[in-house]
Amino acid sequence: MAELSETTGSVEATAEAGQGAERRPAAQAAGGAGRRVASSSNRGAAGGNRRTGRRKKRCPLLEAKIDYIDYKDVKLLERFIGDNKRILPRRLTGVNPTMQRRLARAIKRAKHLALLPYVQSV
Repeated sequence: MAELSETTGSVEATAEAGQGAERRPAAQAAGGAGRRVASSSNRGAAGGNRRTGRRKKRCPLLEAKIDYIDYKDVKLLERFIGDNKRILPRRLTGVNPTMQRRLARAIKRAKHLALLPYVQSV
C-alpha cells in the first residue's frame, strides 16, 4: 500500500507541474528567445499600428469648398471651439495644417474684436 500512495503522490506531483506549465502564456513557456521573436512579429498586427482599419479624417473646410476663413463668420468658427472656448486641435477636428493655421488666426481675431468669448462664462 505504501508503494501505491508513493506512485499516486508522484503522479499528483507531475500533474500539478503540468498544470502550472499550461497556465503560463505561450510566450513565457517558450523561453527568452521565443518571446523576443513573438513580440516583434506581433507588433505590426496589434500593438504597434493602432490605426489599421480606420479611415483618414477629411478636412471639413475643404469638403465644404471653403478656401477663405472669415473672422466675422462666427457660426463657422464656433464649430472649431471647445466647451471651454479654446481652439480644438487638428486631431479632433480633422482640419489640414494650412487650414488649422488660418482657422486659429481667424478665431484669435474674432476673440480680439469680442465676437467670440475668450473664456467660458461662469
